[in-house]
This record gives sequence, structure tokens and C-alpha cells, in this order.
Amino acid sequence: MSFGPRVLLVDDDADFREFVKACLEREGYRVLEATNGDRGLKMALDETPDLVALDIEMPGLDGIAVCAELRRLHFPHPILMLTSRKDVADRIKGLNTGADDYLPKPFDRGELLARIKALLRRKERGDQKKLILTFGDARVNLENRTATRGSAPLELTKTEFALLDLLAKNAGKPVSREQILDSVWGYTYFPTTRTVDTHIYRLRKKLGDDGERPKWLKKIRGEGYCLSASAISGPIILE
Repeated sequence: MSFGPRVLLVDDDADFREFVKACLEREGYRVLEATNGDRGLKMALDETPDLVALDIEMPGLDGIAVCAELRRLHFPHPILMLTSRKDVADRIKGLNTGADDYLPKPFDRGELLARIKALLRRKERGDQKKLILTFGDARVNLENRTATRGSAPLELTKTEFALLDLLAKNAGKPVSREQILDSVWGYTYFPTTRTVDTHIYRLRKKLGDDGERPKWLKKIRGEGYCLSASAISGPIILE
């Protein structure tokens, strides 16, 4: 089973969130919701969605501040600013703080979907440098889903490839078990966090990283798992 990209929608207007959520879910996106900037910032950092759609005008922490803080903390995914403001200065300010695009309200459903698709395509092209992973004598191609260890083929499951893909996109950062469960297994199938531990253990063994102190797939106490970019030969390269 495949799952669409995850979009975090941050807006204090419940009716607006309902409209956008319905539009996106009809196209196969999975929508996370936050009702204010503080909650949106925390969810973006905890969940690392594929895209953040962020309203500028919110009580408390506004969209400009959230965007600036996400970029300061190296949030790697696209940010789409949404606002009813018409002032060009606001648009410039949003883009200068790290937003990737800007869509004024009200907007057409088709334009919203086109903007999101374009941003995700751009991000996917930028992720091409993360397609080839090298772990000692093990080599994994995330694009064509093949792997070798030494001169022999290495059999990885779809789940194991999905795990590596998620960790590679967040290389150097811990990814929580809950986020792994959501991204790899999806909302409709929610096993226990022990399932993640078991799959990581098996993956380590296949990659030759199953010692007492794993070199590449590291467990970060209280935070989850992290793919160590500095330990990857290359470190993560494109052929």
C-alpha cells in the first residue's frame, strides 16, 4: 500500500482548514492540522511533513515568525505561505524568511493543488542527491530499489527501503518512532513502536551494522532513530 505526501496545514480558521483539507485529501494527500503558529511550529519539527501550508495572520506566533524559525532550525521541506493580505511587502517578507511560494486568499482549488505539486516536484528533484547510500561494502539505490553487499545482491523488503528513504531524507536528525510508523506504515495500519525496533534490527544485520554500537543506523535515546550522514561513504551521493 502506498501513501501520499503529508501536508501540514497551519491556520486558525476552522472553515478554511476544512476546505483545504477536503481539497487535498481528494487528491491523495494526508493532511495534518494545527490551529495556531506555536502548535504548527512544534508539529512541523516533530512530524517533518513533506510540505507546510502556513497562514500569515494568526494570533500569537504568526506565519512569518514560524517560517523564520523553521528555516533557522533547518527544516528541509517546502513552505507555502497563505494569506489574505494583498501587500507586496508582506509577500517579499515571507519569501525572504524562507518561504518557497506565496498564495493569496481567496484562491482557486486548482491553483492550490498546482502550487503544491510544483513545490513537491522541486523538492523531489533536490532529493536526487540522496538516492545512493553506501554503508561499508553495502550499497543501496533508493531510486530503483536495488541493493548489493560486496558483489552479491542484497534482498531488502519494501518496508526496509521505505525506512532508509525516510531516514536519508532526514540524515543527521533523529526521526521518532511515531513519525516512522506514520510515514512508512501509514494511518490505516498502526502497529506498536516495537515494530520499528524490530525492522531496524533486521536492517542493521543486512547492512552489516548490527554490533553493540551501530555505526550508521543509530538509536537516539528518547528521540528515535538517526541515519548518520557522516558515516556514509560518499556521504550520500548521486551516480
